[in-house]
Amino acid sequence: MRHIIRGEPTPAEKLAAEAALNQHQQKYGDYGRRKNSETYRVNVASNTYFIEVMNRKASYVATVMNHHRSLSKLCGVPA
Repeated sequence: MRHIIRGEPTPAEKLAAEAALNQHQQKYGDYGRRKNSETYRVNVASNTYFIEVMNRKASYVATVMNHHRSLSKLCGVPA
């Protein structure tokens, strides 16, 4: 199972994303149900980061939630 970190995270955000990916893989194992997403709250160096992890066919994709999100992502409306 590949781990992918989307965007251009800072070193601290990258550590938080890796921790969230590892926790997600421990929870769901290899090849969990597709299109399932979960948000993790990770503390790194006294900062809290929210990481969204999405299950894909052959990978887990982590996105650091540090920017504004489009309404289509929040409401489930296709773009």
